Amino acid sequence: MKLERKFLAVEETGTAYRRKGMRRMLFALLPENAYDRLRGGRVRFEASPWGRRWSLFVAAWLSAIARSGVLSGLHYALFSREFDREHRAVLAARGRHIRDVFAGRGNLYMLRRNVHRLEKGLIMKPPRPIFGLGKIGETVTAYRACLGQLGRGDEDLRTSLEWAKDILNTYFDRVADHPVVAEARARFEAADADHHVPTSADRAPFLRALEPSLPTIEQIESLAAHRRSVRWFDGRPVPRGVIDRAVEIAAQSPTACNRQPFRFEFFDSPELVQKVGAVPKGTPGWLHQIPCFMVIIGKFDAFRFERDRHVPYIDGCLSAMALINALEVQGVSSCCVNFPDFADTEQRMAEVLGLAPWERAIMCLAIGYPEDGERVPFSQKLPLSMMRRYNHGE
Repeated sequence: MKLERKFLAVEETGTAYRRKGMRRMLFALLPENAYDRLRGGRVRFEASPWGRRWSLFVAAWLSAIARSGVLSGLHYALFSREFDREHRAVLAARGRHIRDVFAGRGNLYMLRRNVHRLEKGLIMKPPRPIFGLGKIGETVTAYRACLGQLGRGDEDLRTSLEWAKDILNTYFDRVADHPVVAEARARFEAADADHHVPTSADRAPFLRALEPSLPTIEQIESLAAHRRSVRWFDGRPVPRGVIDRAVEIAAQSPTACNRQPFRFEFFDSPELVQKVGAVPKGTPGWLHQIPCFMVIIGKFDAFRFERDRHVPYIDGCLSAMALINALEVQGVSSCCVNFPDFADTEQRMAEVLGLAPWERAIMCLAIGYPEDGERVPFSQKLPLSMMRRYNHGE
């Protein structure tokens, strides 16, 4: 039986599983029985002695070319296009980032990165009389450009600009006299006079409470043991206030230079849940009863260089775990839905969500109140001895 038969309900929505390349052509041209026999023959070959020998040859070949960056690049240029989508996203992001910076349109992510670097300089021990000379001019330029965006009604910038203003004021009050600092201060004060940003709180580096009221390690351990991937929900809608509170907690997660290069897309309309939830390949069989579905979108335009291409994945998933725990303590369960890098799912998700070329889906999450009496997989975790090392190599 062809695989599409298993996804009949999804197929009717026009978002069914799609093959690509030679498999797609053979599936379209061959009769069902012939295709199934061919597929079965491939499976039998892979399990045969000759198939195992072939697999070992492929493994040796890949290990050999992996020793050379040139050969590895040629392999992915000639024999595999699996990284094409990431390449295009990173290049489109670099183009957008550079245009924003040098066309004076204001790049919020560069502003946030530079302001966070100034923050770190302000807490250095011992205090440095002068620091940040290479970045303060660029930071003020980004601040001025983003102020211009705010003047056109982009109120989403306001909190970042308020934070930037407080840090810049603290920086200029702290550092010693220097021509570079004096020139940057003059441009900052002129910009603030033209586009005044009132601040209602001091966002400069602060001293944390020494004995805050925090959960105990036993409570954290209990939450971790209780949280499991739940796939069966009782149908109740999840209040948006519950979700928003969890997002606010997730936003406290650490990110590289505080750029937060991601956003959460939630869908609680039954029609949209079915449409978006059908895109990943891990939801057939239980999609019909998911009340809320979330997709994390990585924003690659937060970065200028290829070296940072993994940061949206890392930062987005760090935040996702905080979101999951924040939902769990409010009685709302969830299940992470894998989003592997398949060309067809990437394209459909981009089309469904209207993603820009520099945006990519990172992961998905099914959300809902757990069904009474629902069972969850045991999911044995790895032992401590496999999860950590101390001072390896000494």
